[in-house]
Amino acid sequence: MQSFNWNDLKYLIALHRSETLRAAARHLGTSDTTVARRIADLQDKLGVTLFLRDSAGRYVLTEIGHAVLIHAETTERAAIAVEDLLGQITTRLTGVVRISSVPVIINRILVPQIGRLQDQEPGLTLELVPEARLLDLNKREADLALRFARPAAGGLRVKAQKLGRVTFDLFASSALAESALPETPWIDYEDAHASLPQARWLANAAQRDPAGPAPLKVADLETAWEAAAQGLGKTLLPGAVAAADTRLQRVDVRHQTTTPAREVWLLSHADQSDRASVLAVKNWLNGLRWS
Repeated sequence: MQSFNWNDLKYLIALHRSETLRAAARHLGTSDTTVARRIADLQDKLGVTLFLRDSAGRYVLTEIGHAVLIHAETTERAAIAVEDLLGQITTRLTGVVRISSVPVIINRILVPQIGRLQDQEPGLTLELVPEARLLDLNKREADLALRFARPAAGGLRVKAQKLGRVTFDLFASSALAESALPETPWIDYEDAHASLPQARWLANAAQRDPAGPAPLKVADLETAWEAAAQGLGKTLLPGAVAAADTRLQRVDVRHQTTTPAREVWLLSHADQSDRASVLAVKNWLNGLRWS
């Protein structure tokens, strides 16, 4: 075995977590050819095969690759701990904290309230990932995740904390005249997302309303928000934050049933619990207004 570059371990970690060269390169801010070259160099120096490709073209660790990964992640945690230690010594937190959530939470709740965290901890960098898919905290695809429901899976190393509740209200475009609201159709969800609480409520409401459903269906709240703001129909949105959008106005639900509410859960990995940077972001999230 030849002496290898310790820095190449981060390429091993990234490729394991991302499973493709392109995704690993995107995460590291480099090219897929660079990732492939650094992995090949690491394998050559260690004299072992670390990855194999499965039938779908994904990179999967070999048995020895898994053994190396354990030590690589230990090195990663040590590097993060050093960053946090230096931040504490200089009385200024530093580091990067990656947050994953659905687009509406990222864009409509976190971004408008991020200024307070930046004022308190200017040395911190947040990476916001607006993605409906729950990133794998065990693979370190994200440091923290916010979801509208407590996930049923995640493993014993994933900690869940309830942050609050988001109450939904009915909204339509402010440009619509009051007289036009009764004829405004309902913006509903496509079949794959029909089980969401707001989707079920909207489907029932549309069935009882002569206005009926709008000639479009959406897959997420962010799209429903923009469709309503553009005057394409009325829909349910998080009340507290949607009320601040001057393009929207609340609509009286009249004889409809009570609008739904959804819980907001914060997920984190147990191994991250002592990181000062992560703790600072969690404290900020706990102080946000959710309803």
